[in-house]
Formats: sequence, structure tokens, C-alpha cells
Amino acid sequence: MKRAILIQSLSALALCLLTSIALADDKAPVALESNSCAPAGDIRGDAEAGAELHLESCAECHGYDGKAEVIVMHMDEPPRDQTDVEYMKTLSDLFLYLAICKGGEAVGRSLVMPAWGDFFTDQEIRDMVAWIRTFSGT
Repeated sequence: MKRAILIQSLSALALCLLTSIALADDKAPVALESNSCAPAGDIRGDAEAGAELHLESCAECHGYDGKAEVIVMHMDEPPRDQTDVEYMKTLSDLFLYLAICKGGEAVGRSLVMPAWGDFFTDQEIRDMVAWIRTFSGT
């Protein structure tokens, strides 16, 4: 059973990585190269710009609206409801940035959530943080 879950997890991760490679084009340096996933200043970017990125890369597991009302067989733990105001108040913008940039395992969450710091620019991650915040209004 664990082997099947691991295989499903790796398959999902491979799909995420392939999607990310397809999205990568001639843009600014990725976050891991530009800031080593250690942002400075205001971490919230442009929520509207983050919406499309979230839809393309995150909504499969987190849901378009952040409610995580999706069935994801390969998850070791399901994503949390990002519309839950009390829960989201416990997470700093830096936490969200690091979760996106370094992956779930780096912040004590699901090892299935890939690190996106090799694919998204610092600004794109900031934009996704801003979009995620719109789900709860925090």
C-alpha cells in the first residue's frame, strides 16, 4: 500500500514538474536563483496576477477557491482549507512564500507539494501569496 502511494505521489510530482517546465519561458530568474527562497520586504504581490498561476499550478490539489474540496489520491495529507480565516491567520506571508518556493515538506507539511522555487520568479510567488490571501481575506 505504501509503495502504491509513493508511486502515485511521484507520478503527481512528475506531472507538476512537467507542467512547470512547460510554463517556464524567458522570464526573470527563478526565486531559488534570485533570492534563495529568502524574500525581503513586502511579500504580497498582485493578487490578480497570482490567480492564473494558482489555477495552472495549484488548483488541482488546493482547489480554485482554496477550499481543497478535491479528491487527491496521492496526498499523504489533504491540503487545508485556505478559506478558513482562523487557520490562515496562523500562517504568515513568509510561511506561504516558503511553502510555495521550497515545497510542503520544507515547512512541515505534505511532502507531495513540490518546491516551485526553480520554476516561478520571486514576483510570481509573491503574486500567488496575495491570491491565496483573497480566499480568507486575511
